[in-house]
Amino acid sequence: MEHKTSYIGTDNFELGRKAGELLASQLQPGDEVALPFLAEDLTYPVFGERIKGAIFSLENAGIKVWTEQVNVSNESLATREVLIAILQKHPDIKGVYATTDIKAIDALTVIKEQGLKMPVIGTDGITEMIELIEDGTLPSTVAQNPYDMGYISIETALKVIKGEKVQRNIDTDVDIISKDNAKLKLDFLRGLLK
Repeated sequence: MEHKTSYIGTDNFELGRKAGELLASQLQPGDEVALPFLAEDLTYPVFGERIKGAIFSLENAGIKVWTEQVNVSNESLATREVLIAILQKHPDIKGVYATTDIKAIDALTVIKEQGLKMPVIGTDGITEMIELIEDGTLPSTVAQNPYDMGYISIETALKVIKGEKVQRNIDTDVDIISKDNAKLKLDFLRGLLK
């Protein structure tokens, strides 16, 4: 963060931790989950922190985490390949955590193709993921707050321009999206896109 006045955004370890807690709340101690990722995800701080946070929460809840890595540049294909490999090696998988909603949706496709049903947690709060929660396909997920990131960034920039002191790190937190609040979140997002 050299030469930056303030970081405004998601604490990705916390996001992963909350996603792991959410997934664990839908399972039992001793259950197994899949965490598919690309090899380079661990070198990219955002994904690496999400993975660490999720594993921390899941293992603390007594959930066994199975990971697998591939070196494939096509993210969608990689998620599919990794999840299929995990499911073949560990047929008792009861849930999936993915570092993005796109990967989560790809994982859900594999799960359906395999004739399985289990919770899949993503992390971005994209419209397609929230629609899957609203229609009952998935129970819940976590979402970043890009609107808050933008709003707080402008507020903070104005404070800096006025010479006011600002926090060095501002966490915009995450939302837990479930059937109870999915419609509200979708209406909010769709309103922003008009």
